[in-house]
Amino acid sequence: MLEALAYKRGFEPDEEGNLAAALAWPHVVDLFAGSGGLGIEALSRGATSAEFVEHDREAARIIQSNLRSTGLDDHGRVHQSSISSALRMMRPPIDLIFLDPPYADAATLDEAINTIAQRGLLVPTSVVVLEQPSSAEPPPKVGELPQANTRRHGRTRITLYAGNTES
Repeated sequence: MLEALAYKRGFEPDEEGNLAAALAWPHVVDLFAGSGGLGIEALSRGATSAEFVEHDREAARIIQSNLRSTGLDDHGRVHQSSISSALRMMRPPIDLIFLDPPYADAATLDEAINTIAQRGLLVPTSVVVLEQPSSAEPPPKVGELPQANTRRHGRTRITLYAGNTES
């Protein structure tokens, strides 16, 4: 979904092997990061930097370990804190946000979306990717970004929020 959107915005992979999505959205934030898989994947595909937010101390250590083992620790920063606290420390603009909150905690998702909007972290070219249970109704927008696409994959729903579709 991200690569297709990047192509639509006029980006293409470069000679170094960076994917179009990494060129379109070089600064990534992985909220509710868990093991850091989404942000690390973005870095491995050419994103310039990634910030990982995880409140669980052991999970934050695992993210740091995963960054070291992949050789990407110079490009990643781990925040072991609440989503709201970490977002308050970040400076706009954020190019790409991955949101993968605990499925059973809708209030945490609402708080994250409200903090993103209040802090003005997104610009019209930003993208937010939200993962939820397939039964959940995704919010119509995140900040000023409208829902651009939503797909169900088994028990999971992936929703993309994006503004401008041109580079």
